[in-house]
Amino acid sequence: MKTNSKTPKIMSTQLMLSGHNFIMAEQFANEMDEATPVTLRVTIDSAKTILVPQSMYEPALAEGYLSVNDKPLVSDECIVTARKEDIVALMAVDQRVARALKNDNWKVTYSSPLLEGITSYTKCVRITTTQENTYIIISNNGELQYAEVFATTELDNILFVVEKLREVLNIKGYEARVSGPNAVAVAESLKGLFKVCKTI
Repeated sequence: MKTNSKTPKIMSTQLMLSGHNFIMAEQFANEMDEATPVTLRVTIDSAKTILVPQSMYEPALAEGYLSVNDKPLVSDECIVTARKEDIVALMAVDQRVARALKNDNWKVTYSSPLLEGITSYTKCVRITTTQENTYIIISNNGELQYAEVFATTELDNILFVVEKLREVLNIKGYEARVSGPNAVAVAESLKGLFKVCKTI
């Protein structure tokens, strides 16, 4: 893939943290002219994702944050970070992904569905499913109240988690917004729990 080096190429891609994700990253890197300036936005889909308030975040403790949340790194993983306002997302990725996307001419920024799910809606439960995981973010007028990723996309599991959250967090008056490959099915299963449940 050859491009005009004077014109930055803006590319947004999502990498799935399964066994093939590093191959996607390496293919992208191989197709690009290494001298071409590139702005690349990568959304990482990883069950090993947590959010940390910026005021409490210490880079040297990043691995420890994941470990105490029962999401320890394995030998072939490293941590990449993303930020949204005063929140830092820590995500475990295959080391080969980080290596493949490292280029002095590229500006690579990472994101996470947990960050992207924080909205300015009033009383909103945002549910995003991918091929492997389900992200649940609860916020009110942009204020984050809950955020977690679950390594499942089974409807019964999603329904169970949301029911428990309604009991614990008192979100019965909230609206649900669902996105992802099985958004319609998820929204249909949750209609009895929310006054408004829509796909986006």
